[in-house]
Amino acid sequence: MRAPSFPKTNTLTGRALMRLLQGKKFTHRDFFSETASYRLSGYILNLRNRHGWQVEAIKETSPTNDKGRKATYARYYLEKDILKLAKAELGAERVTNFIHAVQKFEAGE
Repeated sequence: MRAPSFPKTNTLTGRALMRLLQGKKFTHRDFFSETASYRLSGYILNLRNRHGWQVEAIKETSPTNDKGRKATYARYYLEKDILKLAKAELGAERVTNFIHAVQKFEAGE
């Protein structure tokens, strides 16, 4: 298995990875409220297939406002063991630097 790679810090794929590396578990709605992007599943697919990250998903269901229909969606996260392994393989400092670079981008610095 190859070590995962980092996307560019100024991309939505990078912004999704930053949240995962921080140990967050989030849904499309959570990501949309922070980034105004409708394509989280596409960025997750990119992280998995292009960058080699083992992103996990928990399926969840919630009621909707239309006649009792329920919506199914995913909550994405990285397992704690995968986070540990990534820090070991890539270097904890490199992971931290990536997180800080994305945070700076989001802050407009």
